[in-house]
Amino acid sequence: MKIKNRKLKIAVFLILTTGYLVLATGKALAQTQKGITVEPSIMHIDLSTDQPEYDLTYINSTNYAVGLTISVQDFSALSDTYQIDYLSPADAANYKYSLSSWLTFENKNFDLNPGEKKSIKVYIDKTRITKGGHYAAILAEIGAPNGGQNSNVKAVLSSLLFVRADTGQEIEDGKIVTFEPNRDWLEFPDSFIVRFQNNGNVHVIPYGLIKIYDPLNNLVTQGTFNMDSLDALPESIRRYDTDIEVYQKVLLPGTYTAKIALHFGDTNRKTSATVQFYSEGMFDFPKIGLGLIIILLVSLYLRKKLSKKS
Repeated sequence: MKIKNRKLKIAVFLILTTGYLVLATGKALAQTQKGITVEPSIMHIDLSTDQPEYDLTYINSTNYAVGLTISVQDFSALSDTYQIDYLSPADAANYKYSLSSWLTFENKNFDLNPGEKKSIKVYIDKTRITKGGHYAAILAEIGAPNGGQNSNVKAVLSSLLFVRADTGQEIEDGKIVTFEPNRDWLEFPDSFIVRFQNNGNVHVIPYGLIKIYDPLNNLVTQGTFNMDSLDALPESIRRYDTDIEVYQKVLLPGTYTAKIALHFGDTNRKTSATVQFYSEGMFDFPKIGLGLIIILLVSLYLRKKLSKKS
């Protein structure tokens, strides 16, 4: 009887513990999902077709009221990275692709109650903006409501704005400056590195395919370039890493040919590149070489032993 009671106690303990962990995990996940968010986080506006204004919506999913203070900061691309470089006012004054000078807001200070969402208008001065592309981040500093201060540490929401002017002097031009397999030694690559140089004065989003052919000119793999629709800013070089999917089950050693074809911009500009590389295919040369050496050493040892017996 004691044994049964002991087993029952252990079972109840395990059930209660599991239930507590599930509830605690669910509660933790619910808490992590709460916060202050902004929609859209990235906005593209072409002034030749779009209205020079749009709505930014801020959503308070927390259990406390907050105050938001809106500001704007210009940014540029950091070469060969996926990051952006926020510019100081002095640097922005000399940056011909800045946007802050042509932006105004319906409201720069407002409160958000728990569970509330609010939208503000962002206006772009279409008549004064200069040629090309212009870029800025709209920042919302989160503080106490009614303009109060609750901490020395400030949280800031960022929403990126990409604007293409409509002056008739917008230039789309670009090329591939790097196209190479990303791999270790002679392994067959699982991705390719592409660096796209934007020589125009507007941002563009290049799209395309990477195709790889074996030594017999059979298509063995391909990959979709820029699936995340990442922008390349003007007068900059952006690196794109592209994963590829292998179709062939057997990849022979030999010289492979990789081709990439891209198109970009409203005028559907095109650029392409080709590279050849030698690969061991599906074979692992170091392991094969090590195996052959072991076989050779074992053969020599056995031959020597047999010679002594003779």
